[in-house]
Amino acid sequence: MLQAAAELALDVGVHGFTVDEVSRRSGIARTTIYRHFPNKNQLLIAALDDVTPAPRTPDTGTLRGDLLELLADLLPIFASKQVRALYLEIAASAVRDVELGGLQQSMMERRSGPTRTIFERAQERGEIAPHFDYRNALLIFEAPLVMRALGPAGSLDDFNPAVHVDQMLLVLQTQIPGAVQNS
Repeated sequence: MLQAAAELALDVGVHGFTVDEVSRRSGIARTTIYRHFPNKNQLLIAALDDVTPAPRTPDTGTLRGDLLELLADLLPIFASKQVRALYLEIAASAVRDVELGGLQQSMMERRSGPTRTIFERAQERGEIAPHFDYRNALLIFEAPLVMRALGPAGSLDDFNPAVHVDQMLLVLQTQIPGAVQNS
């Protein structure tokens, strides 16, 4: 069911996604689908969550090393034009659809767990000050990937994870004095 839903979502996007078509493609009755997913939005988010592997939580012993390994897991997700388009289409639709927005936000919070853990471990090691604001760091870390996802299909071709992480750490040191310790 989730595989058929994911394939449909990647093929037609949010607006063409229907439970009827998932039922037809999967051979699973609509009533069975609705027993597991009360509505189209819940099925759509579950399918997207299922089709994109969750990132690992690396533990290299350094903030920089952990962020580089995390990016190695995230980049293949962003490299897929269909997945990128679906993520962006869901984000755009979520502006008008409160329920979809809540489901998307919950999925993204679950998926940002490894990043939160990376920053918490860095705090424990003394690489990040205790007053460090994780939410701002997450935005600084993710924003360049999201902005590249909005661009042309090849916009990740010249993305250099090491440069990105080094710039992020520099921005954090500049914007939040003492937030990131020099390493």
